[in-house]
Amino acid sequence: MFSFWSLFIGLLIGVWVFFFYTTVIKKQWGMRADSIVNAAEKEANDIRRKADHDAQKIMDDARKQAKEDRDRAADIEKKAIDIEKRLEQKEEKLDQKLDELVKKTEELNLAKESLAREEELLGKKKDEIAKKLSEVAKLSPEDARAKLLQQIEEQYESDFIKHIDIKKSELRNREEEVCREILVNSMQQYAGAVTAETTQTTIELESDDLKGRIIGKEGRNITTFEKETGVSIIIDDTPNTIFISSFDLFRRYVAKKSLEDLLSDKRIQPARIEEIVQNNQKDAEKLLLKLGQQVLSEMNISGFPDEIVSLIGKLRFRTSFGQNILKHSQEVAYIAESIAKQVGADAEIALKGGMLHDIGKALDHDIEGTHPEIGGKILRKYAFDEKLINITEAHHGAIPATCIETGIIMIADAISAVRPGARRANVEEYIKRMKDMENLVLSFAGVEKAYALSAGREVRVFVDARKTSDLEAEKLAREIAVGIQDNLQYPGEVKVMVSRENRYIEYAR
Repeated sequence: MFSFWSLFIGLLIGVWVFFFYTTVIKKQWGMRADSIVNAAEKEANDIRRKADHDAQKIMDDARKQAKEDRDRAADIEKKAIDIEKRLEQKEEKLDQKLDELVKKTEELNLAKESLAREEELLGKKKDEIAKKLSEVAKLSPEDARAKLLQQIEEQYESDFIKHIDIKKSELRNREEEVCREILVNSMQQYAGAVTAETTQTTIELESDDLKGRIIGKEGRNITTFEKETGVSIIIDDTPNTIFISSFDLFRRYVAKKSLEDLLSDKRIQPARIEEIVQNNQKDAEKLLLKLGQQVLSEMNISGFPDEIVSLIGKLRFRTSFGQNILKHSQEVAYIAESIAKQVGADAEIALKGGMLHDIGKALDHDIEGTHPEIGGKILRKYAFDEKLINITEAHHGAIPATCIETGIIMIADAISAVRPGARRANVEEYIKRMKDMENLVLSFAGVEKAYALSAGREVRVFVDARKTSDLEAEKLAREIAVGIQDNLQYPGEVKVMVSRENRYIEYAR
């Protein structure tokens, strides 16, 4: 019995040990298998992520390369289009020149044919006359011709001389008449308006309260505005009014437009001022091109580069002796064209030359040199016709003229400058000259009052009659005249009139 239970218990223990061992081993192997599977999955995920990254990089590189290729292709296509356009333009110009050459050749051939016919007819008439003379005088044609000429010369020598003198006089008179007719007709072709530009622009305000906002805290707004625009803002006691001062019309235009935008926007502060001024400057550059295009279209001129067109537009904002340079250039161009047509010169060159002769004044504030020199450099840069370059450089006589059109421009420029009302002296210089003259006269001993009159051509001086005799007054007048002559610059002559007066007052009661 004991052995049975012992065997039974041993069997149970053995079964339990078997199942325990089997369970533990299986668990260990399962954990190991899971670890291997996880490691494999992790490695597979890493490989997948790397493959995805590499594929994405390859696709991005491919897209970038494709974009670069497209951009290069677009640039090449654009350049090709530009080259094609330039070739077409050159082809059109060549065709035009060829047509002109063919036309001129045809006209020359017709002229040659006409001349040949006239020479042939003249020869026939000469032969007929010589034949008749030979028959009458029984001389050879040569002898008859010589004898006839000798007789005529001896008989009518004095008449010939008198007739030649009369013809010379008539020719001289006719030349003067023709010149006057040409100038008058040319001036009548164009009657442009006379403009006088000042150095100030007036801005009307809704109220005086806006003046404080324009000035800003500690003057920051007005300081910023003046810095950005290059103008001076004048704020005085004038109700609801401020002034923009600058010698440069273009700067005043930008400043006026910017200030109007700021007043409309209501946000007047330094950052906003800078933004609006910069925007208006960009718009103003576009305005210059538009103005130039309008003028050239009005004058039927084409073929100028955009840079030259913008400079022509900029002349709208330049003045010389109160005369607007753009209007002056148009006037010169029209007058020159009319003169060229009447004298047989190139009217197109004259028209373009008149328009471009003062082009250097658009940049003479920014570049050193005279405006003819600057203008010549500009036209050379853009490969303009040599005649136009010579017109620009020589219209003030700095260099010799090489074509008749240059002389025509010089005449037209003089007509535009000297006609009544075209120009006026600078106001500031005029006032200064008057003040200098009065102050000089007041510096002489015995002078009580002095007034400059008649645009500086007369000075009236008043002295104390009790301190200055008639003889001393005469001497003072001479001294003042010499002082003005030695110290001042003035046109013509200055009349000095010294007056001394005694006044005695009594009352009848």
